[in-house]
Amino acid sequence: MEAALLSRARELLDDLPKWRLPHAAWSRPAAAVEALAVAYDAGDGLALQVAVARLEVLSPSRSVDRIADPADLPPPEPLQEQVTALVHMIAESEESTMGEADGDEGR
Repeated sequence: MEAALLSRARELLDDLPKWRLPHAAWSRPAAAVEALAVAYDAGDGLALQVAVARLEVLSPSRSVDRIADPADLPPPEPLQEQVTALVHMIAESEESTMGEADGDEGR
């Protein structure tokens, strides 16, 4: 998969635990993260690109019409755990890709 796409996915996932949304609104980011995980596991670059774009659109920082509410909540624990696992998998993939690019695949 494309390194820039993996990097963007990791950046979005790194930011997600900082998001604050109403309880009912977390289902859409959770579905986008699930789609991202499935695409990553399948090695499907196109599906990963779609999932990353979907997550970008859902980001509270991109939503100009939404006013933050003090009652907004962080991501539910199961979503945070899934995000953490994905970040680690993608980071490992990026590291191995960088190692191969540097000629370190034999190490």
